[in-house]
Amino acid sequence: MDKKGLPILIVDDSNTNLVLLEAVLQEKGWKIQTARSARQAMKMISSEKPGLILLDLLMPVVDGQQMLHELKSDNRYKDIPVIVVSAVTDPEVSEECVKKGAAYYMTKPVNIEKLLDITEEVFSR
Repeated sequence: MDKKGLPILIVDDSNTNLVLLEAVLQEKGWKIQTARSARQAMKMISSEKPGLILLDLLMPVVDGQQMLHELKSDNRYKDIPVIVVSAVTDPEVSEECVKKGAAYYMTKPVNIEKLLDITEEVFSR
């Protein structure tokens, strides 16, 4: 099912969310990498470019919006699809993330079926 042979990178400072998303996606056959911070994620991306990033917004030091901006401003990484997965339900924040280049914006708690459908869609592009 890992069509491009590339991992999905999950970036979230919540261990609960990391474990849940990792388990659900691994069960469907995807290779998963996890990072607990934007800085850790950027180091990982520089050594192995993922096929997709699931990105939380509310993280300490560098938040998800800053990381999204960094990714989309860098020619090496701007083509990596990003799905924002956040507890922030404000429509303005959602719109801003999509304007900055996020492929999708999903709110927590995550609808697992929708996440799997969107992940399939992104990998089939």
